Amino acid sequence: MDTAMPKRNIDWGRVIAVPLFTFVMILNVMAIRRALGDFPPVDMLKVAGLTHHLLLTCFYVLVVALYFLRSSAVSTARSWVTKAIALLASFLPFALPILSRDLSANAVSVVLGNLIMISGMAFSVYALFSLGKSFSIIPQARGLVQSGPYRLIRHPLYVGELVGMLGAVLARLTVPAIAVFSLLAACQVYRSLKEEELLSSVFPEYENYCRKTARFIPGVF
Repeated sequence: MDTAMPKRNIDWGRVIAVPLFTFVMILNVMAIRRALGDFPPVDMLKVAGLTHHLLLTCFYVLVVALYFLRSSAVSTARSWVTKAIALLASFLPFALPILSRDLSANAVSVVLGNLIMISGMAFSVYALFSLGKSFSIIPQARGLVQSGPYRLIRHPLYVGELVGMLGAVLARLTVPAIAVFSLLAACQVYRSLKEEELLSSVFPEYENYCRKTARFIPGVF
């Protein structure tokens, strides 16, 4: 009789991504402490910066928690190109502060950029919470989520990330910042198409869901 234990697949998200996102989460907590130390005086940019770091911390706390709570994937994209682009899209925003550190000289664009960035991050937290245990970085099928923002659009998490990134770009308005945003947008579109291919192959009802929802912007795309 074969008494060998069944082989368990390694969840590389827990092994690799969790330590990375935990590190980023700690950096944001440290940024919150520094921001609180700068009060008073109070000004709009300080409040915006603190709010953004608070939202980022909530986002990464959710990400780390969901990696441990999520169930095993029913199916995973096999293409290494698809996986690499998904990883690039997830970590590309970290390049923006490195390539473009200085804020724009235009105070209006800085304030507007911060407000848009906060809105995008808040929407990302909402989308991630709605996605719940179906969360993954690389295209994987765990369940078909149709609640929260997923009632209207198929990829609200990517929309939130792009809106947040757009705000960061407006606050800087440099060529490197625009280049990073353009690359991120291209990666997210490619990523969404591959996810839809995978989900369509696993869930028969996904095609009907696609007919009722937009990919990114209702009535546009």
